[in-house]
Amino acid sequence: MRRRYAYVLLFAVPALLAAAIVAVVVGAAAAGGMWLFVFGDNPWPASAGTALTVLFLVAGVATWAGLLAVAYAFGKKQEERATASLRPVVTAVGATAILALAVVFQQWRVGNLGPKSVDVLCSEYCREKGFTASATSPRDSGDATCGCFDVQGHEAVKVPIGQVTPNAGER
Repeated sequence: MRRRYAYVLLFAVPALLAAAIVAVVVGAAAAGGMWLFVFGDNPWPASAGTALTVLFLVAGVATWAGLLAVAYAFGKKQEERATASLRPVVTAVGATAILALAVVFQQWRVGNLGPKSVDVLCSEYCREKGFTASATSPRDSGDATCGCFDVQGHEAVKVPIGQVTPNAGER
């Protein structure tokens, strides 16, 4: 197999991960800009969702194609060398690992992975009890409580965090 094609195959997965990250960032930035400057909290038309989806797909496909074109060009230059190197394999595997770990770390940091935060546990507790809202006491108050609020916004129930979940007392 010619090196130009081998490089494209070798870097397809890390390029796809990088393209997905770029597409998410571009889509989120566009949605944030549309929210800040165009629609705000008003109802958004269906065309806005369609435009964001198209932008997400175009950004992802264009980034992936661009990165694969770079891999192709680099592989084509490497065909002039007499011996193959293990360096591109290590680079591709390393790039894949770094990008995957970056995604996992970011998802862990925002709370989508790992243990649930005290605020989320309090919210779930209050929702299960039929209340519309919840709040935890300020972290520096020394009062580790979960408050559940009724539809009028009055605190109806206040329970210690330990009652919400056994491990939640540690902040």
